[in-house]
Amino acid sequence: MSVRKILIPEDKTFYSRDEIAKLLTPEYIRGLFEGEGSFTNDMRRDGTRMPTAALIMHHRDREVLEGVRDYLGIHNKVYEYTNRGRHTAMLIIREIPTLKNIIVPLFKNQLLGNKGMQFEAWLKMFPFLDGLHLRNIPKKTPTTEAAV
Repeated sequence: MSVRKILIPEDKTFYSRDEIAKLLTPEYIRGLFEGEGSFTNDMRRDGTRMPTAALIMHHRDREVLEGVRDYLGIHNKVYEYTNRGRHTAMLIIREIPTLKNIIVPLFKNQLLGNKGMQFEAWLKMFPFLDGLHLRNIPKKTPTTEAAV
């Protein structure tokens, strides 16, 4: 029995960035972060630790990252880089208002695996993120399709 390899164009996605943003749900985004995301910190030049949420995927899934960004209503750039032969794309969120008002409400008590433990430890490291939130997580508006 021979195995045939299916050839897929390297930089193609099933849906466009705009289509992806329309199809995303909070649950899907939580799943992406559960598997591919991290809640960590960056060290500033003055030695201050700043909270960071990051989602890193293969560069061919850049449009998924851009869709997540657009769905969340944030304006962060999706970066591409190559390290040790791996070409990846990364969405990094460092802005305190975005972390506090979008990321924390989206993930608080919602992550099921080890990422939930990482998230809770991250909140303990940066307790100012877990205060009064100015707005809730983005909600998908129902599409209005013609009823048949």
